[in-house]
Amino acid sequence: AMLAKLGMEHSQFVCCVSPAEALQPTGADRVDFLFSSSPKFSPQPLEKVASGGEISRVMLCLKALVADRANMPTIVFDEIDTGISGRTANDVGDIIAQLAESMQVIDITHSPQVASKGSRHFLVYKEQSRSNIRPLSAEERIEEIAKMLSGDKITDAAISQAKHLLSI
Repeated sequence: AMLAKLGMEHSQFVCCVSPAEALQPTGADRVDFLFSSSPKFSPQPLEKVASGGEISRVMLCLKALVADRANMPTIVFDEIDTGISGRTANDVGDIIAQLAESMQVIDITHSPQVASKGSRHFLVYKEQSRSNIRPLSAEERIEEIAKMLSGDKITDAAISQAKHLLSI
């Protein structure tokens, strides 16, 4: 159902658990994830048939389901929206925002649709070889989302769209 919400209404995801040939550091079972984005094809190994955007969406769904069932207090997504844009990015943002209703969510993103769904926005940046993070003011948040939309040259249209995404 969650994959369907992310524009993959005909996808199939299968988790196959079988005995491993020998005891492994990860256990006595072998776990394979099979996937198909179309009912015309039978599920195949996820890593061989899924695009980057499809893998991002499958991972979001898996992590969301596990986090919900495990009552995790915090979940971190690092560019879980890679390879998606537009309406799908908006839907991903909605799912992440829904998760944030019951747990703390930290989401590193380059997607303006996803970034606009957060309640707080931090800027992660590097100075020389050191990574830094700082909270953004409301005005800085508009600017950063506008940069995601238009690059370093922030246009009036990008500012307007950023405000629209933030519903300001």
